[in-house]
Amino acid sequence: MILAGLFFGVVSYLLHAYGLFSLLTDFSRLQTVVQQSGTRGYALYIALFILASLFLLPGSLVVIVGGLVFGTLTGTLLSLIAATLASAVSFLFARWLGRDILLKYLGHTAVFQSIEKGILRSGSDYLILTRLIPLFPYNIQNYAYGLTAIPFWRYTLISAVTTLPGIFIYTLMANELAAQGLTAIFMVKLCLAGGVLFLLVQIAKRYARYRKIDLRQENYHE
Repeated sequence: MILAGLFFGVVSYLLHAYGLFSLLTDFSRLQTVVQQSGTRGYALYIALFILASLFLLPGSLVVIVGGLVFGTLTGTLLSLIAATLASAVSFLFARWLGRDILLKYLGHTAVFQSIEKGILRSGSDYLILTRLIPLFPYNIQNYAYGLTAIPFWRYTLISAVTTLPGIFIYTLMANELAAQGLTAIFMVKLCLAGGVLFLLVQIAKRYARYRKIDLRQENYHE
């Protein structure tokens, strides 16, 4: 617990000191930095993605930058690797190092209580559904699942597979926008991509109803 707190304190200080927090929320600057890093840009991109996830910053911004800088295929691959590593690291921090701290601050929240009960009742199905249906913030899920009994490798594999569709679509649209600009064809593709994501969510919801899995987030109190 002390080690986890010390680690996050030191990393937070370094992120502020070197301006990485502001970098991760500044779209244009982030794109420029990654683009001008040459071959080191791959490792830098993955590292920044993981840091954004660990400190609960929006990952969609980083994914879009990946599509603009690296293209659809490479950007998707890098984002998938980074998102999977980020999920795994957050999970392990919650399980091994920061369990007491996180239980203190998250243990009685609606998000954690819902996830814990969902895993107990429905196992891996609940993880799949909460990854596909945006019920809870993705980065918070990473920590919350680390406090449950779900096995690490099952969690990591499911997280990677269920994250891929969204990452691919975001990356593809970013790359298409950079290549074609805001054209009528792009708007049609954007609508189709949005339709695919909507369809995935609806399929997940129907599966939840079929398996009688309750996805409602309730209010819990100490």
